[in-house]
Amino acid sequence: MYELIEAVHLGRLEPSHRYTLTPVLFAVAAGGDEVARAIVDRQAEEVVTMATVALTRLDLLAEETPVILGGGVLAARHPQLDDRVRELLAERAPKAAPRVVTAPPVLGAALLGLDHTGAPPAAYARLRAHYDGAEGAATQRARTGVTETDGDELGTGSPS
Repeated sequence: MYELIEAVHLGRLEPSHRYTLTPVLFAVAAGGDEVARAIVDRQAEEVVTMATVALTRLDLLAEETPVILGGGVLAARHPQLDDRVRELLAERAPKAAPRVVTAPPVLGAALLGLDHTGAPPAAYARLRAHYDGAEGAATQRARTGVTETDGDELGTGSPS
């Protein structure tokens, strides 16, 4: 562990490999390590603080409001992080309804594009069907720390 801390601190860990530390952190936290558990709890605190500030500034604390949680770390649904985010949201914003989104941001962009072109419902259905399968894969990649794919992620017939 000390070698890892030193490598991160001294810049010997390639920035492109930092994402590999997340599954390690979650595994160590799940194993009961107090420092790792504190880091995961701190992440939950940061997420909930950001959501609560946004709800307060938008004057939505008194209304039932979805709170959309996205990104690979939250999409991985690590039990400690997920439970703590929900617990803190229930305390600070009782009417907030947390929802974890695993769809890639490009889906939202594509749906907006379909909205602007007046596309038929079948186009929306095809797009969503494509990403329904991709969501499961994205969640699995987030859980395992794998961020690259080998295949035809966008349905183009060629590797991405």
